[in-house]
Amino acid sequence: MKITVVGAGNVGATCAEAMVRMELATEIVLLDIKEGFAEGKAMDMNQCATLHGFDAKVKGVTSDYAATAGSEVVVITSGLPRKPGMTRDDLFAINAGIVKNLCVACAKNCPGAILNIISNPVNSTVPIASEVYKKAGVYDPKKIFGVTTLDVVRSNTFISEAK
Repeated sequence: MKITVVGAGNVGATCAEAMVRMELATEIVLLDIKEGFAEGKAMDMNQCATLHGFDAKVKGVTSDYAATAGSEVVVITSGLPRKPGMTRDDLFAINAGIVKNLCVACAKNCPGAILNIISNPVNSTVPIASEVYKKAGVYDPKKIFGVTTLDVVRSNTFISEAK
């Protein structure tokens, strides 16, 4: 199985590393827009293969969406994190455009892939992906979803810390 993770920042790199260690795929493509960033992260992960005992290969690429072709799963982690004073609407205004552009590229290069969107605000970015896929003629409601587990975990942590 081939999996693509779009965004090689903290969330994307951690996600890719977890998938590599669990051997969920034979190939993981780590894609980022920052020149050489995903390539460096992929090199680090590949060099840890013998240490951690996995066979999956990680390929880092810079803005090369053609490398996503054949992916069965795409995880989109790209987007800006929320900064102090920033509302969810402010965050959405920025991340909506990022997610839309990424989904256009994914719909073109790996239209049959399951699409998991982690970019916040998830409840607003998933419908954008659905619209892009509908316009591209490749929409399947069973293949586009968002994960909000991080929000649940954060909430549980804040509640625990408040006790």
